Amino acid sequence: MAMPVPGQMLFAALFAIFFRANLPLSVVLCWISNPLTMGPIFYFNYVVGTYILGQDASEDLTFELSWHWIINVLGDLWQPLYLGSVVIGLSLGAIAYFVIHVLWRRHVIKHWQERSEIRKNRKKQLIK
Repeated sequence: MAMPVPGQMLFAALFAIFFRANLPLSVVLCWISNPLTMGPIFYFNYVVGTYILGQDASEDLTFELSWHWIINVLGDLWQPLYLGSVVIGLSLGAIAYFVIHVLWRRHVIKHWQERSEIRKNRKKQLIK
């Protein structure tokens, strides 16, 4: 879950097309980081980043979606926030990749087994 950027859905769509990924899913996943969830996501990423950098996380920190906050506060927080965002994003991306891979594999195996059963039943019917 990286930092949202203006046109986040457009970038997600373009990258999905370029990398031949699932276009609707890529666009919908951008909605995870909306104005309601952005604060908790940013704070969690910030805490992870401070932990990795060995810094103390500020407990009275507030995230705001405003230019004033970006200009005045983000300058002090950008390193742990971006590091935490990259680590969390890569971690969740890797986990999601393997979960989807396993689920897709199970889906394909199940359909192959069903097709195999249908073929066996057709052969039995032809033999009779």
